[in-house]
Amino acid sequence: MLLALTRKFCPLLGLALATVGCGKKISEADTQPANNTENQELPSTYIIQLDGSLHSKQSFILPKNALFQLPDRIKVRSGSTQNKVVDIVYDVDLYDPDVFDFKCSYVTSSNPSEMILNYCENDNGNDFYDTTSYFPLKEGQQIMMKFSGAPSPDLLVEAMYFMRWK
Repeated sequence: MLLALTRKFCPLLGLALATVGCGKKISEADTQPANNTENQELPSTYIIQLDGSLHSKQSFILPKNALFQLPDRIKVRSGSTQNKVVDIVYDVDLYDPDVFDFKCSYVTSSNPSEMILNYCENDNGNDFYDTTSYFPLKEGQQIMMKFSGAPSPDLLVEAMYFMRWK
């Protein structure tokens, strides 16, 4: 009986091993970083930062379509905000930074570790102040953060956004 089982299973086992051994040659894995953010989970908080020792303005390209709320304050990580204004400009034209959808300005507050929202205006100069609504931005649109007025080499600020990625 053992001889009968050996005759049945040995050819099948040999065939299975031969099948597993054949096939495509294994090559090294692709070490290129993924450029596609489509399947990547993005955090619900999105932080942009401006370091005055490096830049007086910096642009950020949105990685994916989103709805966001305007921050009513921005954090001051270092430096003095005395007589400083930080503008955050939304949907800036890639070729002409004077063309945008709207911008918000942040000014010195009584708390030295934050700047508060002073006003927002659209590209026509009409004021609006609404930090409760969600605003849309599309993938690839530009957000620009900049210091107005005198250079601010010691100032480091961060704006935190609560995002609903689409």
